[in-house]
Amino acid sequence: MITELPPSLGVRGNEKIALDIINRIWGKRGVFTCTIGNTLTSTIPGVSEAGDTPELTLYTGPADAEYLVMGKVMCMKGIPINPGGIPTPATLTKAALELSRMPFCIINGGSKIPLNIPCIEVGGSCGDKITTGHTLKNVERSFEYGRILGEQLAASHDFVVISESCAGGTTTALAVLLAMGVIRENLVSSSSPKNPKQLKWDLVMEGFRNAGISIGDLADDPLKAIELFGDPMMPVNVGIVLGAAKHVPVIFGGGTQMAPLMAAAIKLDPSIVGNIMQGTTRWLLSDPNSSMVRIMEHISDSIPMVYINMDYSKSPYEGLQAYEWGFIKEGVGCGGSSVAAVIASEGRIDCDMLLDKVHELYKQIMNVD
Repeated sequence: MITELPPSLGVRGNEKIALDIINRIWGKRGVFTCTIGNTLTSTIPGVSEAGDTPELTLYTGPADAEYLVMGKVMCMKGIPINPGGIPTPATLTKAALELSRMPFCIINGGSKIPLNIPCIEVGGSCGDKITTGHTLKNVERSFEYGRILGEQLAASHDFVVISESCAGGTTTALAVLLAMGVIRENLVSSSSPKNPKQLKWDLVMEGFRNAGISIGDLADDPLKAIELFGDPMMPVNVGIVLGAAKHVPVIFGGGTQMAPLMAAAIKLDPSIVGNIMQGTTRWLLSDPNSSMVRIMEHISDSIPMVYINMDYSKSPYEGLQAYEWGFIKEGVGCGGSSVAAVIASEGRIDCDMLLDKVHELYKQIMNVD
């Protein structure tokens, strides 16, 4: 039993609950899931930099998934990068999964681009632009399939990590949080240090006008909020959490895109509080242009935020150093998978090991020495 976190991990929020959950899964067998989805919101110029162009953001999720499974990308040339050549956070996710040998599965929540890998289908489809005021179809089916999957995963593993790769997802997260009345200002993050907060707000407000609702109108109907303003990774991941967290701890692997999932899940089943935590990165919690801490104050004071203390400042590669300058910060469950790797290995995997593995993977995909 541990009484304090290893140096590779930190905690914000309820440390007592964090240590309780971690002690229950310390050295145990977890499973990592990554739900892929597309929202046409990401193709609106200026919304997302999770791709070299707005159009290429539709390839980001499928390419991340292919990279995790195959070690290469088949749906596009190269790997997902931000403008300027900054590599996908899937490099850290893959490092964590390979070092820990944690089993993982890819879920197709609703991708516009076909996935060239084995994956779990939940009947979802690509989301429409948020400005339409009705972004998703088949929400109930995706949610129910997710719940069934969560039950199955919990039956054979000691804990479950959920994550996502869905470009444009902080904008849809903002919309769902506002529709539920969780927040009333823009506190979500961005893959760029220049968070386009006003653009996101304006797009969300246009969607609200077209849907005929105001902030907080859907406080008691999170699935409706997701149907009107969410993206396709949301309903299935909420379902997984509700199916799994009744039996085993669940780690929400990600940044502010996890916030509406946490809010929706505890609205639908408050009993899971105490068995869920967020797994994220130091970069996300240090972001001056967003505040996961303030969002969480509005969701629950009983969901701890456990983060991996990764530091790329001394990396010889500028593409990785950019994470320290405010780019990327989170995605593809890189924080959650890293936190899980430390926990599952009883602390034997640390930030130095993860960084060495990231460098190995980076050299392979960027063809550098």
